[in-house]
Amino acid sequence: MNIYKLSGKYEKLKRSVIRHSLIQISDNTKLTVEECKEVVMFDENTVKLRISAGTVTITGLDLKMRNFSERGVIITGKLHSVGFDEN
Repeated sequence: MNIYKLSGKYEKLKRSVIRHSLIQISDNTKLTVEECKEVVMFDENTVKLRISAGTVTITGLDLKMRNFSERGVIITGKLHSVGFDEN
């Protein structure tokens, strides 16, 4: 098997077994979520993200999503609250 295909499969496997996400809040203007699985809902006032532990709901004003990738997502705007719902 090609080493690049093997390393790609390893990275996918590693991401699928991660049991936690890292959430960082900078002031009330930036929220970073590492290991985000899915964007469930997004509008300028509410963002819902699926993470390993359940769903995270972010509310605020003028919310924007930046840098969504397999590794995570960055939400900017004026953050009001962050809530968690278990699976």
